[in-house]
Amino acid sequence: MAWFGMEYQTGGILMRTEYSQERELRRVLKKAGYALHKSPRVVSPDNFGGYMIISLKSNSVAAGSRYELSLEDVQEWVNEMC
Repeated sequence: MAWFGMEYQTGGILMRTEYSQERELRRVLKKAGYALHKSPRVVSPDNFGGYMIISLKSNSVAAGSRYELSLEDVQEWVNEMC
């Protein structure tokens, strides 16, 4: 296994760490006028401990109103919307 910044290679496959994936998604969303918020609290009925996407233009929730998005869900949303 070899490390390249926030990425590592194992068996010829380049893997991204969760931190680097989150950082990249934040950058792409900001460029498109959105912000990515991570849940600040412990899991509860109204907070699933994931991510929320906020529209900076209207200051409203664009996706994940209960912090139910995973990074994979955010990636899919970015691919569809941005």
